Amino acid sequence: MTNVSIPGSPDSNTELAFPFPSLGGEDLQAYNTLVSTLYRCLHDNTGFQPFFDAFKHHFKALQGGILGLSSNPQRMVYGWTFGYPEGFEEWYINSDLPERDEALTRYRQLPPRQFDSFLRGDTSRTILDILGPESRAWAEQVGMGDSAGMLVTQENGNSVVFMANRHKEFGPYTDNELLQMNLLAPHIENAVALHLKLYETRSDNENLATALNHVKKPLIVFNALGNVAQANDAAHALMENSGSMSINDSGRLQSTDRQMTRKLQDAITTCTVLSHKGILSSQTVFTSRGQEPIAVCLTPLIADSAENNGVLAELFSFDPSLEPDQERLQALFHCTPTEAAVAALLAQGLSASDVAERKQISIHTARQHIKSLLAKNGYRKQTELVSMLVRALA
Repeated sequence: MTNVSIPGSPDSNTELAFPFPSLGGEDLQAYNTLVSTLYRCLHDNTGFQPFFDAFKHHFKALQGGILGLSSNPQRMVYGWTFGYPEGFEEWYINSDLPERDEALTRYRQLPPRQFDSFLRGDTSRTILDILGPESRAWAEQVGMGDSAGMLVTQENGNSVVFMANRHKEFGPYTDNELLQMNLLAPHIENAVALHLKLYETRSDNENLATALNHVKKPLIVFNALGNVAQANDAAHALMENSGSMSINDSGRLQSTDRQMTRKLQDAITTCTVLSHKGILSSQTVFTSRGQEPIAVCLTPLIADSAENNGVLAELFSFDPSLEPDQERLQALFHCTPTEAAVAALLAQGLSASDVAERKQISIHTARQHIKSLLAKNGYRKQTELVSMLVRALA
């Protein structure tokens, strides 16, 4: 028996006892299948989904994924996930939960290539005994019984974490299962590193720049890591004139306002995740500072090859003091004059509560107008409606 101490973990004084790495029989066959499936993901067009499917089946995992995280604050900036209900990733990215997520914090503190779990095979307690109130509420809702994960890489304060939650009906992850995960760990690290390199190198930025500059309206394309692959001349000119946004040395779109930068990055990450799922759902972020306010409409880009997925940003300057063309709105969005007035406010970045306050109506009435606009125009989400309103009025 070889004792493996994990410094930096929340229970760093506790030694984890793992047997000498060796597998036989069905476990060895399953391990070989997992490894081959993992590396095959580098050649397929489905990201890491085939590996997730195999991992989920073998380890009876409920949900999880590979998540890229920023630090200070801890935020999800890209990722591939499995097992979560529709809309969860979008909610998670745009919430404050990643900053207080005990699992992410725990796995970031581990040495690279070392899996750990919350319960470590202890059947006398549950994961609910360990989690904080917010995480516990989610764990109770989905029936989570344990969570295992590893730090894949860490560089310049940013981290990549692999995590896999498990349903309580299967009990905690056993020592033998953690052993198998630790044998997979270096392969996961290699595959992720290679996959990220493919994302960085397969975009032909020179040809992309030429194509974007043929379009006169301001456009920015982000790769699947949320970094700017290319911005055309019109986008650079608009950002310079506005003074409210720029592209930093790390290739990230940023605002002069820290909170606005966070909103931009969350929206870009949301669209990146949606691109992996093949969902064309737009997001719109309004900058509120600078000489010329800008609306940023973000749309997932879905390519034949997953490594070429990304996000397209259309930048629109607008003047909130100008009255929108009400007749144009009524004609384009098949709405009443009252609904057109609500639509005009949505196109300026106002929320339902803002609309209610501005129009001196109840929040219920404001929401009813918005629901009517959605139904009449075939949109499921308010974010999609707002994006189309901004494009129509630009």
